Amino acid sequence: MDDLVVFVNGKKITVSKADPEVTLAHFLRDKCGLKGTKIGCNEGGCGACTVMVSHYDRKLAKPIHYAVNSCLISLAWLHGKAVTTVEGVGNTATKLHPIQSKLANSHGTQCGFCSPGRERSNIPKAH
Repeated sequence: MDDLVVFVNGKKITVSKADPEVTLAHFLRDKCGLKGTKIGCNEGGCGACTVMVSHYDRKLAKPIHYAVNSCLISLAWLHGKAVTTVEGVGNTATKLHPIQSKLANSHGTQCGFCSPGRERSNIPKAH
């Protein structure tokens, strides 16, 4: 594979000779340093690794957003797409996304390990 282009939290990233066996979750954590995307079961069952993927649909003439389990997605599948992690949504230093605020204010977390994934699962519905 030649260069792969992916946008992570609005930042363009070019990956030369991308390994097709590297998952998005490992790429985000190991190469991008984005530790909010967790690897729990590594089988797509727990949702801790959930991120939002977006692409522009030319037929519909609008962006399409959907939640994916990043532990199951090959980095190579993301060529030309945008990924939004929990770090790209909001934080306490700037401003929380309304879904993040509701989750926190409603005591919607337990240990907090899967909270970023749960929040990411709901963000595409808000778009």
